[in-house]
Amino acid sequence: MPLALHCPRMETGKADLTGKQWTKGWLAIWLCLFPVLVAASDAPRLHVSGDAGDAVTANIHALVDLARYPCQPPPAQYGLIRRQILASARNALQAMGYYDSSLSLSADRSGPCVNVTLAVTLGEPVILKRADIRLSGDAASDPVFQQLVEQAQLGLDQRLEHDRYTRLKKALQQNLISRGYVHGELTTHALKVDTEKKQAVIELQVDSGPRYAFGDISISGSELKPSLIHAYVRFSEGEPFNSKQVLESQQAFLGAGYFSAVRIQKGEPDDSARTIPITITLSDNNRWSLLTGVGISTDTGPRLRLGVENRRVNRAGHRFRAETELSEVQQGAGASYQIPLKDPLHERLDLHTSYVNEDTDSNANERWSTGADYIVELKNKWVTTTSLEYLRETYQIADEVDFAELLMPGFQLSRVKANDPVYPTLGWRLSGKIRFAHQDLSSTASFVQFTPNGKLLFPFLGGRVLMRMDLGYTEVNSVTELPASVRFFAGGDSSIRGFAYESLGPEDANGEVIGGRHLATGSLEYDHPLTEKWHLAVFTDAGNAFNTLDDFEPRKSAGVGVRWRSPLGPIRLDLARAVDEHRDWRIHLSMGPDL
Repeated sequence: MPLALHCPRMETGKADLTGKQWTKGWLAIWLCLFPVLVAASDAPRLHVSGDAGDAVTANIHALVDLARYPCQPPPAQYGLIRRQILASARNALQAMGYYDSSLSLSADRSGPCVNVTLAVTLGEPVILKRADIRLSGDAASDPVFQQLVEQAQLGLDQRLEHDRYTRLKKALQQNLISRGYVHGELTTHALKVDTEKKQAVIELQVDSGPRYAFGDISISGSELKPSLIHAYVRFSEGEPFNSKQVLESQQAFLGAGYFSAVRIQKGEPDDSARTIPITITLSDNNRWSLLTGVGISTDTGPRLRLGVENRRVNRAGHRFRAETELSEVQQGAGASYQIPLKDPLHERLDLHTSYVNEDTDSNANERWSTGADYIVELKNKWVTTTSLEYLRETYQIADEVDFAELLMPGFQLSRVKANDPVYPTLGWRLSGKIRFAHQDLSSTASFVQFTPNGKLLFPFLGGRVLMRMDLGYTEVNSVTELPASVRFFAGGDSSIRGFAYESLGPEDANGEVIGGRHLATGSLEYDHPLTEKWHLAVFTDAGNAFNTLDDFEPRKSAGVGVRWRSPLGPIRLDLARAVDEHRDWRIHLSMGPDL
């Protein structure tokens, strides 16, 4: 059926609309797009009426799948489809504790797709009166099994819900297998329902027998040192068996980058020793790999990255990487040497050096740096980086041409948490770094700089809200003592869209941007899916670089964009314009992870 939309027309000849007019304009566009976002699919619809609550209605919709039926089923199939719908609905009601309900089905075939109405009259629910759960064997003293029973929330003297019984039964069975109860079993598992008395009883009895331990651990297939390989094993011989630790070990091996394949197998249990032997077979990755990459953004233009990596410089697992990156704004080359430490999965030393030549609208600089990073991932998943960097930089900002030499100790704390690594709908990123230099420590300037930043992402109205904040503070006598790469500038794809890259900040007497001691920028964005791969976004950015709070003049922008979830990561195309300023629209193209 054709869909006619009558939306207000936005005139392209006017470039001086007020903020309120732009807000009304974007609101009108969203109102026009909303019917498209919620347009009906070509499948029959189900409407549940009667006294069924939200939970019962949701369960009916979950079990009654009309998507498998044609939009207009042939009349000869109506009887069969009717019986299938009623049977599925009855199962959905019984699963929620309603064994004495009545159902009435009607269908409206006048539209392009049939509309099915299911009238539900709920009877008196079945009440769970007793839950008899017994643990015997070593599981009786296993805190995991005790927690399963305590957290099952079976709901005594409440309406019966089959799903709670099913979840507990499945969890008990899975933990018998995963925690090394080789001969464990559920000797009794029953859900008894008395439909006349409207009462139910759950009976679950577990006979776990003894819990087995990890036995002999055999590792083969790699030329790396045994001490390094064993550091990735998350269990040891004699510990109580736990398949979670086996899975963690496999993920640790695969995440190390040394191995192309990892196979971990359980051997036949030894009943006399009550142990389970483990065999780990590794396949080493190719020693050398070629690194290539392409990218594009409005800030830097097209980017080309080429490099090589040696994954195993020696048997101790040292790595070497050298690469170069070329773009219109920035050209550079660098190398790094990584040394895994005692816990190679969470602790390493990174030695690095780089040369960069950068030319932006606000400055030009040529810098060479070398340094070392000691990186540790803590048990709470926060990552600490203790660093020491030596920087030599020649730079030009406006009419100022100068040279800087800095020795900068630093410390950074960061963490990323998300429900999906590729396309998160809920997550956050926090980071804070402090670094300093002093003239008494082989430096041309003395300063202390702190740069905290964060990002929050959460679902809203079927889409996602993304909030970003970037801050910077520098304690220094004068900003002119700092080289270009240490000063703060604002504007660009990941700063304030609608303005050119690093085009905002304090200015000199001639109106040239020279950068500031401090920074405060933020962004609020909402994106809504149009299809699985394409999303529409609206956003506003604000902030600036500055030297004192009295001089802080936040610049604001707003815009609209599209997002494509490509195999390489999200690609963003934004159209943004400064708010309350007579500036042209700017196109921003960028790619990279959301967090």
